[in-house]
Amino acid sequence: MVFTAKGNKFLSGVFLERIEKRYISEKNAKAKIRLQCAILRKKGKSQPYISEVTGLSVTTISDILKRFEKRGIDGCSAIKQKGQPKKLTLSQRVKLKRIVSVSPQKEGLPFVIWTTKIISYVVHTRFKIQYTSRQICNILKSMNLTLQKARPEHLLANKKLQREFKKNFDGELKSLEKLDMRSYSWMKALSS
Repeated sequence: MVFTAKGNKFLSGVFLERIEKRYISEKNAKAKIRLQCAILRKKGKSQPYISEVTGLSVTTISDILKRFEKRGIDGCSAIKQKGQPKKLTLSQRVKLKRIVSVSPQKEGLPFVIWTTKIISYVVHTRFKIQYTSRQICNILKSMNLTLQKARPEHLLANKKLQREFKKNFDGELKSLEKLDMRSYSWMKALSS
C-alpha cells in the first residue's frame, strides 16, 4: 500500500488553520469526515491511526488523502455524477405531454382515461423506447401530472336514484359511465 506524505509535506500549499476553518464551516457530514482525515494527516498521524479514529478502512483513508493531493482542499467534496442520459429527448417529452393532455380516445386508443400501462404502450409504440412503469411515473410527475384514484362506490348508495340522475343528465356524463372506478388515472396536478 502506498502511503501519502504526512505532516507539512501533505497538502504543502495549504496551512492547517485553513483546513480547520473549512472543517468548522462544513455542513456535509461526509465532507467533514474527509476534512478530519486531512487535518489528522497534516498533524503527522499515520493512516492506521486515522482509520482507528474515524472508523474508516485504511484503504478508504488512502483514497481520501490521494483525492486531497490531487484536488487540493476541495477534495473533501464529492463530484456530482451526471447519471445515465435520458432516453426521451426534450422534443419527445413535449410530444408526450401533448398526447397525455387530451383523452386517449382522441389519440385513437379505445380507452377513456390514461393509465401508466397505456402511457407506457404509447411511449413504446410512438417513440420506440421501453420504460419500466416506475420510470413512466417519474416522467409524468416531472410533467406536473399526478396519479389519481377514483373514489370507491359506496355500498349503501341508491342505485335507482343514480340511474335516474344519469338518464336526465346531458351527454357529458356518458363518457364517465365507461370509467373503471378501480384503476388509477393520470390528471393534471393542482397548482400549489
